[in-house]
Amino acid sequence: MSSFRILIVEDEVLIADTIERHLLKGGHEVTGKAISYEEAIEAFQAQEPDLVLLDIRLSGPKTGIAVAQWLRAQRKSVPFIYLTSQMDRQSLDAAKATFPSGYLSKPVQAQSLKTTIEIALHNHSAQEKQKTTIRLYNGKQYFQVPVDDILYLRSDHIYVKIALEGEDEVVQRATLKEMIDQLPEGQFVQTHRSYAVNIRQVSIWDQDYLYVQGYRVPVSRGRRRDVLALLEANQKGS
Repeated sequence: MSSFRILIVEDEVLIADTIERHLLKGGHEVTGKAISYEEAIEAFQAQEPDLVLLDIRLSGPKTGIAVAQWLRAQRKSVPFIYLTSQMDRQSLDAAKATFPSGYLSKPVQAQSLKTTIEIALHNHSAQEKQKTTIRLYNGKQYFQVPVDDILYLRSDHIYVKIALEGEDEVVQRATLKEMIDQLPEGQFVQTHRSYAVNIRQVSIWDQDYLYVQGYRVPVSRGRRRDVLALLEANQKGS
């Protein structure tokens, strides 16, 4: 089994200690243990781990879901696995929206921990290799485009227009969701029913618009909070 560097974010000390023992016995390195949002961010930045085990309920006002949103906004994508007990529907829906690499029910069993970590990191590695570039079709030929060169995407009926840095728009026959699903999680965020943006390309923003190299991308009221949270987290992590 491969060895990985893992951060534990869990506010119940006995549970965190038990998980740590399982990880060390499995040959992994524990980069730190945190009980709150603030401690989790500090521990992550001090020693960037390969994976984060993340309790949804933490000490303090911010939850593990807030930590997950911060992780998704970082330039380097790091997978995370939620540690859960019973969740209400609202918490479950909020957790699903952060696209975790897995879930582990508490109390955490050693074999489930081992298997979930292996699968999560294997899938993450495969996804990252696929998503460094995206294959597009301009009506005449196929070509590979670095995802960092995409400025934003705009839906137009059954097509999506993709604005590229230094290039003309490329039109794809697809839905906006289908295109977003092909791109790295946490780097591209849907801002509006018809728009998604590469947050690494955003230079200025306000409550209603994001500005990307002279283009103005609208932000709908219903998506405003999540979009602004990701942008602010991305700026802090830059």
